[in-house]
Amino acid sequence: MISLIILASLATTARVLGLTALSVVIGWLLCYIAVRNRIAENVFVSLVEVLESVPVISFFPIVLLIFVERIGGPLGVELAADFLVFTAVVWNIWMGIYQAYKTIPKEMLEVVENYRYGVLGKLVKAYIPFSMPRVAANLFPSVADGFFYITVSEVFSIGTVSYGTFGIGTLVDTFVSRGQTSMVELSILVMAVIVAGVTLGLRELSKYVVAKYALDTDVPIARRGRFRLRYSARLSALMESTPS
Repeated sequence: MISLIILASLATTARVLGLTALSVVIGWLLCYIAVRNRIAENVFVSLVEVLESVPVISFFPIVLLIFVERIGGPLGVELAADFLVFTAVVWNIWMGIYQAYKTIPKEMLEVVENYRYGVLGKLVKAYIPFSMPRVAANLFPSVADGFFYITVSEVFSIGTVSYGTFGIGTLVDTFVSRGQTSMVELSILVMAVIVAGVTLGLRELSKYVVAKYALDTDVPIARRGRFRLRYSARLSALMESTPS
């Protein structure tokens, strides 16, 4: 049984970390489009401001309609869980990348323009490296959000029908329904050890990224929670102060 608990905990951890990495990659691309086009920027910022304040549970109707009902089967349930976790981790990372892109020194942008790099070249040579310290700092709250919301994402019920995908959330739900309190406690202990290991790993990764990519011209990086609507005025001012 302990091996099953460890395997389920690793599956949950892989799901959270994998979706966090996916949100970073998508953020690099979307934020580049946003800072290069005023219309796309307005849409991007407005979308993030609105959706950040919507609880994950509010996406259940979309999840049911698209993934569970239309796709169905284990794949549909897995995609539903992944989508719910993705919505939990993505906004903080995207805003960190966006803010980094908006504060890239003009000299750095002039260099990549003079070398006539394409979109991929500009991303690899300038935008992505400059955003790395922001990404590293925002990994902590984003991964924490992912682990928090995984509890309502891996297993959920619609009426009398329960849907679940393999992970510690589903396993704990099974233990609770069977009254196996000791197994629940063991699952929590195993998950706590894994989360502690992930936290230490992210801390070391953050130190490495900051040492490798941070510039003296970069703005200070502050660890913060998820982006809130009260930062709208600050973002609007940032958009106005930096020409597209």
